[in-house]
Amino acid sequence: MPVPRHCPNPGCTNYHAPRRGWFYHHGSYETVAHGTVTRYRCKQCGRTCSSQTESIFYYTKRRLNLPIVYSRLRGGSSLRDIARSFGVSRTAVTTSLFRLGRQAIAAHALLTQGVGFSQFVAFDGLLSFVTSQDFPCHLTTSVDSTSEFIFTMTHAIVRRGGTLTPKQRRRLREKERVWRPKKGALTRAISLLIRELVSSYDGWRSGLPMICDTDEHPLYRTLLKRDIGFGFFKRHDLARHRLTSSRAARTPTNPLFPVNLVDMLLRHRMKEHTRETIAFGRHAVHQMHRAWIFAYDHNYGQPWRVKAGDLSKRRAAVLGIAEAATRRATREFFSRRIDLRGVLVADSMVQVWLGKMESPPVRWRQGQREARKVRVPKFAIRDLSAFPQFR
Repeated sequence: MPVPRHCPNPGCTNYHAPRRGWFYHHGSYETVAHGTVTRYRCKQCGRTCSSQTESIFYYTKRRLNLPIVYSRLRGGSSLRDIARSFGVSRTAVTTSLFRLGRQAIAAHALLTQGVGFSQFVAFDGLLSFVTSQDFPCHLTTSVDSTSEFIFTMTHAIVRRGGTLTPKQRRRLREKERVWRPKKGALTRAISLLIRELVSSYDGWRSGLPMICDTDEHPLYRTLLKRDIGFGFFKRHDLARHRLTSSRAARTPTNPLFPVNLVDMLLRHRMKEHTRETIAFGRHAVHQMHRAWIFAYDHNYGQPWRVKAGDLSKRRAAVLGIAEAATRRATREFFSRRIDLRGVLVADSMVQVWLGKMESPPVRWRQGQREARKVRVPKFAIRDLSAFPQFR
């Protein structure tokens, strides 16, 4: 079990800069799930903690094999399928999903501190659905065009369009009396992604213009023009927007190839986004936790290029993230929660972490008036509030 790295009391000097030997042993206690748990006491403020305080299994009543759960999630297994293989309920697997999703978000935020994309970036939306095909959702992803590294993702549920049969229209009207997507959700999601892209690019200092590639969707052009930061840099020839037809051949020479590749892999590896799937996503927050697990594996786990008998370096290394830093984050990924003290977490990640995402109900015929709220444990909120912006 992990020994705590710092005092849990934010008002203690051993919280921000713990001295060597800042604690002493303070007994132990026995648990069914974790065995013997050692306790510690801070020499400065007297606050107690234990070997479970910083563990990824903190406050769990059942310990699942997280490396196997992670492997099954990234491999396309549904939550019920994983639950059956472990002999547990789907809720137990969902708890592990949230813990792994928060680990992926925290590791990504930590490793990308001060790292910007390499001048060229592409973003596009993947059309999927949540709870029912009557509630389509857009998963918009921004990707570094050189390394195919995923920077950020946003989620938005929109009203169903297209041609509907009379029966489908009646069913949709019934559902929308219970729950209806908010107007402008897609606009807000894409605007947030653009703001985070502009704030993360650091090529302005060297005079390299930011090249943003999208397809010809009218909303992309409108929102890029509306964004204050992108507009400012565009007026000074430090930003450029390139349009590519979505019908163009999706070959490696296509500027949208990196984001198209990510969309294809999402369809392939995430069960709820597979074509004609029956393992639909039950909540937008669930979908985004799985998406961030996919993004972490894509960025830091999978090789950038696989040739005959040759495994290339990871996409994070291609972008410029030190391999030593990636190894440090990966070493304790399944045992200790990532330390976010002083780490800036993007707003799009905070929404997923805190479960602040709209989602339709699953059992609307049974009188369910709204989607069940995703409960975020207090220790997860404390982990995120380690950075002053969230206090």
